[in-house]
Amino acid sequence: MFSVVIRNKNEASALENVLHILTKIYASDIQEIILVDNNSTDNSVEIANKFHCKVVTIDQFTYGKAINVGIAASESRYVLLLSSHAIPIGNSFFKNALKMLSETENIAGARFINSIENYNRAINNNFKVAEPLTAGLMAACCVINKNVWAQFKFDENLVAIEDKEWSQRVSEAGFEILDINESYFYFIRRSEKASLNRYKNETLASHQLTGKSFPGPFLLLGYLLKKLIVTNTKNYFKAILYDISTLKAKLEISNKLKKNGKNR
Repeated sequence: MFSVVIRNKNEASALENVLHILTKIYASDIQEIILVDNNSTDNSVEIANKFHCKVVTIDQFTYGKAINVGIAASESRYVLLLSSHAIPIGNSFFKNALKMLSETENIAGARFINSIENYNRAINNNFKVAEPLTAGLMAACCVINKNVWAQFKFDENLVAIEDKEWSQRVSEAGFEILDINESYFYFIRRSEKASLNRYKNETLASHQLTGKSFPGPFLLLGYLLKKLIVTNTKNYFKAILYDISTLKAKLEISNKLKKNGKNR
């Protein structure tokens, strides 16, 4: 059976949805659900208590710290890290994951198929992650082997991509990350500000880990001018042409409906 760890801050509505599905569909697969709550001011904790979750509250949140706290509080060997905006799909989601994970002691964790690109890559690599820093675990929905985690904790200082950094580190130590042929819905809707902040943190963390250079101010200004002048102008005229084509289609529909009405 699995322990499920959900990181949360003020996501009461999404949290109630995922907890309802987990407890209704997967009760026989789950030993416990642990909510790692970052001082929510909504009724997230009350909802968690309603579904009999174990609630752990943390201060000075980082993604890595929340994962470490959640896994430390878990009792199962295999821990599913899950976002409150991620929903497992299919009756065999946990069962097939457990089957694959149990085949060898050398598996540190597993991610789930979440795109056609991911699926094709998994097939080509025999469902083993070959490039963990770019295609490693996604903490929104992934499995951690607690025995491996006991040796390799998540980095609590990273502002983002703590899941990819951990994947890289355990892979370098000789462990494997699997792709599991099961999937999930991921339906988060971020504000513009939140999306920009996420982009900033993930880009910063990625470049810090890989050592890749980042464009300087003049090159970035050049990219902006090209987008404003060239790309945005092209997109503007494409939008106009699309609207004209849509209008033509609607006029054709209107004419055909009128003719059909007269012929009755």
